[in-house]
Amino acid sequence: MASYSFMEGTEIRWLTTKPFTSITGTIVNPDVVKIHLSVQGQTVQVFTWTNGGSPPDPTSTIVNDSTGYFHADLTSAGLTGTWTMYWEGQPGISGLDSTRTSIVSIPVVAVITPVPF
Repeated sequence: MASYSFMEGTEIRWLTTKPFTSITGTIVNPDVVKIHLSVQGQTVQVFTWTNGGSPPDPTSTIVNDSTGYFHADLTSAGLTGTWTMYWEGQPGISGLDSTRTSIVSIPVVAVITPVPF
């Protein structure tokens, strides 16, 4: 599990650490991509990108950088404590291999430290 530290108020860019792939190993954009985020073990917040959606992510949180690769920019303003997050892809017509690469990043832990006075 990867671990990072940030100061409160920092905008954090979360990247997929490897691409989503099909069962044959071809890099693909899944039909649905989600990033799951929990702060201090509270209710998980999920952001969703839908391939072919208009817009793909109504919150503009998840961005498709290139085929199979995504990022999400999240602010840590007012959210101090321990964050955990992971990426998930859901198969459909994309042929995503959900048995092998539905999670494309190791779960990440980030510690957000309050800004000192």
